[in-house]
Amino acid sequence: MMAGNGWRWWLSAAGVGLGSLPLWQGAPLLAVAAAICGLIIVGGWAWGTQTGHGTGVTLGAAWIAALITTFVASQRPHSLIAAPWLDWFVVWLLVGGVCLAALVIDRSVHALSARHRIEHAPPAAHARWIASVAPLASMLLLCGCGLGLVQTDGDGSLRIAVRDDEVLPLPASLHLVSADECAAGGSSGNCTAEFVVTAADGAGRTTTVTRLVEHLRGLGWPLELERGRYTGDRAAGGILPWTPHHAWLYVDAEPTSMLRSAPPPDAVLVYIDNL
Repeated sequence: MMAGNGWRWWLSAAGVGLGSLPLWQGAPLLAVAAAICGLIIVGGWAWGTQTGHGTGVTLGAAWIAALITTFVASQRPHSLIAAPWLDWFVVWLLVGGVCLAALVIDRSVHALSARHRIEHAPPAAHARWIASVAPLASMLLLCGCGLGLVQTDGDGSLRIAVRDDEVLPLPASLHLVSADECAAGGSSGNCTAEFVVTAADGAGRTTTVTRLVEHLRGLGWPLELERGRYTGDRAAGGILPWTPHHAWLYVDAEPTSMLRSAPPPDAVLVYIDNL
């Protein structure tokens, strides 16, 4: 029995091994989630299918390849804003849904076969199918309901919270005074981040603005001067349609309406909104 099911164990182990993908990013908690999700999807197929060794391994490898490809496509390095973990996780759930449908079809096809009628099927195969489909369906239901509740909170936009690495680290010629990832907004996931920057050598505001614009353009922000301020939108990466981020900074002194407290003399404030 163990020898005949060896390929099932190997596919299950490969599903757990998918946890190494976020672990490579230094995210141990996400690695645990990926390992569990990979085990349920890939292991669920391995132990639930009634196909033979060759077809079972081929389709199991296809599930693994789909999950790896999804992760790489979602998290690959590029000049866009990095997508959050929900990007690849949601698509993994979609892959899990396809796998669940494949298990149901596989069961139906064998049930219609004269040689594999349900009543003549080995009890162990029937138990394996139930034990495989149940956790897979439960995971899809629970995670799907959770994601659905998140989307009903607000306008349903897919927003990415502003992160420090969209501005930082600053070059040696600039000094970060403070950073607030949600200085304004906060409704339905909408936040305006605020970064207060001064020149490290005491240079004036004009020089600070020039240095800051050059730095931000180097990070991928397409800033253009428009009506006394530099503005630009930066698209988000990933697979799902995340909203872009909008950045701006004023050439002259900050408008009074934008200030919560007086910044240091000659300080320049960078604002980033995730609308």
